[in-house]
Amino acid sequence: MRFFLSFLIILFSTTTLSAQDSTQVHPTKERSYSLAAFPLVFYLPETRLGFGGAGILAFRFKGEPESSRPSQLQLGGAYTLNKQVLFYLPYQLYWDNEAWIAKGELGYYRYFYNFYGVGNTNPEDFVEEYEVLFPRVRVNLQYLMRPNFYTGIRYWFDDYAIQKVASDGQLTVGDITGSAGGKVSGLGWINTLDSRDHIFFPRKGVLVEAIAFFNKPVLGSDFNFNRYTLDASTYIELPWKHVLALNAFTGFITGDAPFNELLLMGGSKRARGYYEGRFRDNSMGLVQAEYRFPLFWRLGAVAFGSLGAVADEYNRLAARHLRYNLGGGIRVLLDKKENINLRFDVGVGKNTTSYYLTIGEAF
Repeated sequence: MRFFLSFLIILFSTTTLSAQDSTQVHPTKERSYSLAAFPLVFYLPETRLGFGGAGILAFRFKGEPESSRPSQLQLGGAYTLNKQVLFYLPYQLYWDNEAWIAKGELGYYRYFYNFYGVGNTNPEDFVEEYEVLFPRVRVNLQYLMRPNFYTGIRYWFDDYAIQKVASDGQLTVGDITGSAGGKVSGLGWINTLDSRDHIFFPRKGVLVEAIAFFNKPVLGSDFNFNRYTLDASTYIELPWKHVLALNAFTGFITGDAPFNELLLMGGSKRARGYYEGRFRDNSMGLVQAEYRFPLFWRLGAVAFGSLGAVADEYNRLAARHLRYNLGGGIRVLLDKKENINLRFDVGVGKNTTSYYLTIGEAF
């Protein structure tokens, strides 16, 4: 959900700025900025049809070269046919000629989720719905240590207030950590290697992100757990403007994490075809590939697939719980300068099919 909104906001901000910025590389003498407002329409399996509006302030700090990426403050709201309400303020700040990057989000959400249980032993037809209200704080601050390599810190905070659960469901019993809600407050260390030739539609290069994240009562958390993840993508340029994109994600959790903070398989980015969180546990491993190629005019197409598994412990990831997905999609080029696509994907997993209409690539 946030993935879609962020890309749509970036699309409008970059389009608005391109009409005002020049190609000069000397520092700006005054603060430059632009304002834009626009409607939102989207569809995801987790939300169904959603609509709303957003506004954006895009600017560069005084003294920043006009060749640097603009900073952005975004404000929006949306309502979905699943009766979800979203208010959010994502931000991306760049200064010192992009040596420093701050990204994050302030938000408040009323959301309905499907819960399929934890692990691999639940019946395939098991599902229960729950409603949650939560404020959200996301802060990521990174510094350019050397070309293409950033390192920094992360602070995340969510205060989950679970409003409704199924009367006969697992969350009602209270045996699952986090079933009564609670605060998650943690600090993390982020390392990012990014040699992609383009942010929104890379044709070559790599993107690797390694994160160690620590949630402790001393930080205000109601839970005590650590999460370690590695997300790596590589892009191979082929003849005729074709691209092979490969991604691997793995991670594990130590301690007692709430069910909503476990590693999730499914959604619009990983294992398309499964509902986000259809499978969740303390450990996960997943590999996926996508073949991207142009058709005609502004149209392109993709074919993709993935294999992944979850387990309670990392050394128990096993082939007997391996899940697959296959699918394809159409791309419509919305912004030639920034190479931003409208994405429509159909993903198929075991006994499930899902549709996605979003902005930007899955990885």
